[in-house]
Amino acid sequence: MSKEPALGDRDGIVESHDGTGCDRSRWQLAWVVLPILVYVVLRLPILVHAPGGQDEQWFAIPGWTVWTEGVPRIPYVPTRDRSTFFENADRCLMTLPPALFYVQAPFHAVFSPGYATSRIPLFLGALASIALTFWLARRLGASFASALLVSMLMAFCRPLMFTGLMVRPDLLCAFCGWLSLCSLGSFLRSANRTEGLLWRYVFASGAACGLAALFHPFALVFAIQAGVGLLFVRGMPIGGGLLLESGLSRAVGRWRDKVFAFAAFGISCAAVVGLWIPLIRRFPYEFRSQFFANVLDRAGPGLPARMIWPFPALRHHATLLWEFAGPWQCGIFAFAIVLVTWALLKRRSGDEALGGVPDGPRLPSNLAYGYLALMWSSVFLTAVVAGLHPTKGYWVYPCFWIFGGLAIAIDELIWQANIRPVMRKTAFVLVAVVGTCCMLPGAGLRSAWLYTANWGDPRYHGAKFIEGVLDELPSEGLFLADLSYVYDVYLSGRQVLLCQEREQYWGDQPLEYEALLLAWEGEDAGWASQYDGRLIKRFGSRDLPQTCFVDLYQSDASKFRADASK
Repeated sequence: MSKEPALGDRDGIVESHDGTGCDRSRWQLAWVVLPILVYVVLRLPILVHAPGGQDEQWFAIPGWTVWTEGVPRIPYVPTRDRSTFFENADRCLMTLPPALFYVQAPFHAVFSPGYATSRIPLFLGALASIALTFWLARRLGASFASALLVSMLMAFCRPLMFTGLMVRPDLLCAFCGWLSLCSLGSFLRSANRTEGLLWRYVFASGAACGLAALFHPFALVFAIQAGVGLLFVRGMPIGGGLLLESGLSRAVGRWRDKVFAFAAFGISCAAVVGLWIPLIRRFPYEFRSQFFANVLDRAGPGLPARMIWPFPALRHHATLLWEFAGPWQCGIFAFAIVLVTWALLKRRSGDEALGGVPDGPRLPSNLAYGYLALMWSSVFLTAVVAGLHPTKGYWVYPCFWIFGGLAIAIDELIWQANIRPVMRKTAFVLVAVVGTCCMLPGAGLRSAWLYTANWGDPRYHGAKFIEGVLDELPSEGLFLADLSYVYDVYLSGRQVLLCQEREQYWGDQPLEYEALLLAWEGEDAGWASQYDGRLIKRFGSRDLPQTCFVDLYQSDASKFRADASK
């Protein structure tokens, strides 16, 4: 019986030893630009036009103050109440580690400050995440077509859409976690070899995990997973040989290898996290007040308790993910996890050839089981480590591992189909169409179209819209604004406070303001009544979620009287 080529061979995926195969591989690699371009086309209009969104009132401006003053802070939140999580944030922001703000800072040398500029690092991180998804799938042995498909699905998924556009550190933290575990995986796959300085993978993994921790404490998830992975270290290359062959007993040698690996990982991780220490020493009170209140107090019961009894956290995050990703994409994620589990168990070494192909691709059993543990633990630990925290962006992390494994599952599904080889490409196209269609609901297509069709129109452009509003208002006096436009009002040179819960943030201190500017957050929360504001007029329209609007309120103490007839 003639030997049929594997799916990867038939598509020209497996590396060829001649120049033609190498050129073809480079040509195929260029196709990775396609899902990246899709993300750019769909998300760049939102990045440019959207006013401030969830949590951007906290994390957009510190990058600007780092660039101009050297310290991350929120000038318009001079609150002294610890329960807000932002006590003394006008002096230094310590609610979360500061890496995001230092990454944002250099972009202000090129672009003018504003929400859009603060989003650029997250946007670039999303593009890199798509490319890394493709790399992971190919590294696992998936065909080029399947790797390209899952990177396209990653470009459409809502967790990446929001984390790549909203100014929060979740995505960059997750990206460093992916790099950390991919680097550690490269070491574990090569740890029994003597050639090369393979220890560099362990140091790189620890440094990446430390950098993730400088973005967000969610890096604890990656540290736990890396710690478990380091338990499987065997044969650490030191100098010219293996410690297992250094004359010590085999058992002692293995433990010595593990201790060295843990030490290398821990030292490099701690060295990077230690970059935060100078700022902590400079602002110790702000660190204790903000970081402890925001991170430790909000997570609910202690982590060991949540590990033992995870169900409240799992239920909490199941609800958040359903709201965040929507039923169609949640369905894709759930189906993909099951399909990946089946595929990796089928593809491990020792099984019969895939699809009847003698040289069909397999994975070593330890790699198949290890990847399944990584994927499932990423789901479990995302919920358990985050606890009862309301933020949803953490869920971009397991999406990466799910989509990476899904590429293998798609190949395996097509191989198992009892169809002729010429029909397999048709089957793949069908899978690609169905998968993409399931990702489209909630993918932001309407927003992308409206912002693109109305590019630069102040009705759809947050910065231009509020600039026109402020032209009708005085430049003197105190302003209050909610998250949508508080950063823009601050950049206009006006004295401004962030509008939040009156008693919690500002207590009983008198606030004689000239104008209270409330968009969707302030209107939904009913904050005008807390500040004794009288509605003067509405600028813009709330007919569509993409159109800009703001309500102008004034108090009896306001000296300037806006003309409501205009």
